[in-house]
Amino acid sequence: MSFRPRAVRVSFLAAVLSMCVALGAGSHAHAQSCVPVDMSPPADPAESVFEVEGKISSFDRSNRTITANGMSVVLPAGLLVETRDADLGGNISFDQLTDPLLEAQQSIIGGTLIATGDIEFTVDGAGFCVSFEAATVYVEMAENVIVGLLSDIDDVGGTFAVNGVVVSMNSDARFPSDLLDIGGNAITIADMAGFEGTAISVGGYFDPVQGALIGTIVETEVLSAQPGADSVAITRAEGRDGDELRVEGVNSIFPQTGQFATSVDIYTGGLDAAGTACVGTLLGTAQVDQADGSWDLRLRDIASIPANVCAESPLGGVATRAVEID
Repeated sequence: MSFRPRAVRVSFLAAVLSMCVALGAGSHAHAQSCVPVDMSPPADPAESVFEVEGKISSFDRSNRTITANGMSVVLPAGLLVETRDADLGGNISFDQLTDPLLEAQQSIIGGTLIATGDIEFTVDGAGFCVSFEAATVYVEMAENVIVGLLSDIDDVGGTFAVNGVVVSMNSDARFPSDLLDIGGNAITIADMAGFEGTAISVGGYFDPVQGALIGTIVETEVLSAQPGADSVAITRAEGRDGDELRVEGVNSIFPQTGQFATSVDIYTGGLDAAGTACVGTLLGTAQVDQADGSWDLRLRDIASIPANVCAESPLGGVATRAVEID
């Protein structure tokens, strides 16, 4: 299992970055609103853009700035900050991100800023100065990742361990707290019981006070059997219009027989109102590997790739997943 790091390459010219003034650390450091430069605006406005990724050294609630790599980025009123995934569009306000009560418990200073936006030129005496107005902003805590084996599950204490390191799920509402099964579905710590020794990936930040890794994104190989049914997880659903659809997944053993289902039917669409059966058009049937419960359906020359697929086992298990379309 591999952890998927979230990162954006910094393509902004180093010469322009060097124009920014480094600020002292602290949540209320005041940014210089416009940095003097010995250059004129480029003839093509499309070149007046920036990208930055770096360690957050300060922020200023009054001036609505976040500073990383010595570069102070201005967040316009109304711009939402993304804290879940860099590819998403924003989920909390700047004021929520920098809430003093939450900052007192765990500060974003030391975390990571990824931002894009426009370079604004302003006449400054005989020359110009520049400021950086954000169009997208992503903030995460300083990311730490552990990939290894699951152990020491403590449902009462709300912890588990990976490679001997204690993990506790994040409780800060500004950031994710996603504990996921093999199909990407939300589970609880209690659901992991019985899967000790399986692979697990934990992304989060280390809290020296607790002596624990605080998990924000935790991906497991958990696939729990449901009462009276097996369980189904779709682990991959990818397609290319007019070319190919590929759906992969895994089944759990059926508790009553101790065996896997022989096959799984794959449909377009999602589940019925009861959440117990797939609705839509049957795409095909995948044979289940009796050694490990895995299955794979590949269809070629598909004129139109569905937005979602649904897998249904004859032993009662169902699952859905959005299709990633290239």
